[in-house]
Amino acid sequence: MRIPLKADQRRARWQDWWLEGTLAAVIVVVVVICVARAWTAPLLLEPLLAVPPALAGIGVATARRPLAYGVAALAAAVVIAITATGATRGVPAATIVAIVVVTVVSATASALSRAGQQTTTQQQHLANVVSVAEAAQRAVLRPLPEHVGPLELGVVYLAAAADAQVGGDLYDVAKTPHGIRVIIGDVRGKGLGAVEVAADVLGMYREVAHEVHTLPELARRLDAGLSRRWGEHEEFVTALFAEIHPEAGRLTLFNCGHPPPMLIPAGDGGVTVLEVPAPAPPLGMLTLGDPSGASLSVNLRPRDQLLLYTDGVTEARDAARRFYPLDDRLAVLAAAAAHAAGARAADEDGNAAADLLGLLRADLVKHVGAPLDDDAALLLIRAPAAWSSPRRGNPRAVTA
Repeated sequence: MRIPLKADQRRARWQDWWLEGTLAAVIVVVVVICVARAWTAPLLLEPLLAVPPALAGIGVATARRPLAYGVAALAAAVVIAITATGATRGVPAATIVAIVVVTVVSATASALSRAGQQTTTQQQHLANVVSVAEAAQRAVLRPLPEHVGPLELGVVYLAAAADAQVGGDLYDVAKTPHGIRVIIGDVRGKGLGAVEVAADVLGMYREVAHEVHTLPELARRLDAGLSRRWGEHEEFVTALFAEIHPEAGRLTLFNCGHPPPMLIPAGDGGVTVLEVPAPAPPLGMLTLGDPSGASLSVNLRPRDQLLLYTDGVTEARDAARRFYPLDDRLAVLAAAAAHAAGARAADEDGNAAADLLGLLRADLVKHVGAPLDDDAALLLIRAPAAWSSPRRGNPRAVTA
């Protein structure tokens, strides 16, 4: 069955036919007039032979058309020169040079145009793939509220450069009967496959976070589910679990091979890295190691802040290939954020976690000086001004 052409296709075909006919007509007319010597006075029509190869290069992405018309124009010039008599002026050398130069320029421009179109197409294809992956990742990472219970939350997600594949960073916060539970993790690998694994982990987490009583049990449930869905040890996810009891501010951590969180004590002007005695293997490989040393408990004081992050932050490099010094910079930025908050007085509607994250994001981007090579996620949790059931003095006791 013959498929009818659309209007724009018919228009493009007529334009091609018109251009072909016009160029051929120019060459034929010049040859006929010059060979037949229709006028005794010189009309200097030979330079018109340089026009067809120039016009043939317009709107094409191949050098074949301008080269073909250049050869035809040179052949016409040769015919005119051969048929010229002693009383008739032959083809000037300038005409030959003009035909050759115009043909070369037109053919080169057409070839470069094709290369540029191919590059643009490849870039567009890559941008489309990355945008699809990023959209899928955004669908997996639900927006977090600014407050969960008494806790204040702030989140920053930095996507990788356009020519880098998106990663499988994940995070979520859930208010459960056992306390406010938090997960942050990073899937091995990049691209849509990593996003799919992240979606599975978050789906399982949202299902069981309200059911299990302890963080080690929660990690074991996710590890078993990950192994069932993807095969034992085929996919793994570094993950950090946190549980905060909003009545007294008790923080419990369970680390499965993830970068340790950082505690920013209120008013101390320093940063404490909360390292567990011995991190457990990542999810998907949890059964390969001993998770008994992967837990840590600490009392959060009022206005303390806890930063959880993925390795895209600490592995971000500057032009000299130096890693971003998160612990050093975080202490400086936390002091600057506290000073700014004190200078503008207390704003009950403000978000202090978002203020510190804004400074941290700007400082990280400044350090790198370009889009990051890997996705990076930052989750900042800020304790309230007072817990509902404070202990006497609320000491910083730490237990493994």
